[in-house]
Amino acid sequence: MSFSRVYFVASFLCLSAAIVSLLGCNIVTPVVYAIEGPGQIEAEYTLPNKKTVIFVDDPRNILPRTSLRTVLGDAISMDLMQRDLLTSTVATRDAIAIARNGGNGDAAELMTNEAIAKALDCAQVIHIQPTVFDLAGRTDDRGIRPTAKVLVKVIDVEGRLRSYPMKEVLPNGREVIASIREEDPTALRTRASRVQVEDQLIRKIALEVAQLFYKHDRVDLGENLGTRKQ
Repeated sequence: MSFSRVYFVASFLCLSAAIVSLLGCNIVTPVVYAIEGPGQIEAEYTLPNKKTVIFVDDPRNILPRTSLRTVLGDAISMDLMQRDLLTSTVATRDAIAIARNGGNGDAAELMTNEAIAKALDCAQVIHIQPTVFDLAGRTDDRGIRPTAKVLVKVIDVEGRLRSYPMKEVLPNGREVIASIREEDPTALRTRASRVQVEDQLIRKIALEVAQLFYKHDRVDLGENLGTRKQ
């Protein structure tokens, strides 16, 4: 980094600190973001390019609408295919339909996924189990923001094993958490408003899951803005 750029960055940070002390708000992160860029996070796992089905398993009906399972799975599939990480995927609704005749529980996990995959002629399953879908955001320790959580596993059907994450390390799967900007609680009183927030939150968690499998920006500017602490 040249002397002039160092001086420029230092000047900005000093100015930011002065403004923070006057206004009492955190703007240092956005300034650094604008100057240095967000940085990137490497993929946690490289998906083998096999015919894949994304199965959204929601036995406890965490998601308020059944259609959200399809939206979640298909959004992940589309993202991974658009990035050429997967060449062929199967509609999530087809997996859900087949699963209605399958088993539940940890002991039946592999058999259930294997049966779904074989019925759809797939070699790989991305298994997603929702655990939280909270529009009020009470489960978000950063503030009152709509929050979703899911557990993710990748099953290698041909090898009859879980390929991600390692079962010995994360036996229940890789937890993924997503939050969106806080909503006015009164806006959630109408069905139309609730559906709009549900759709926004389900697409955010879909993005967070897909990003496990490819390199992506570390910080989404605005993620830390507008959050009310309570």
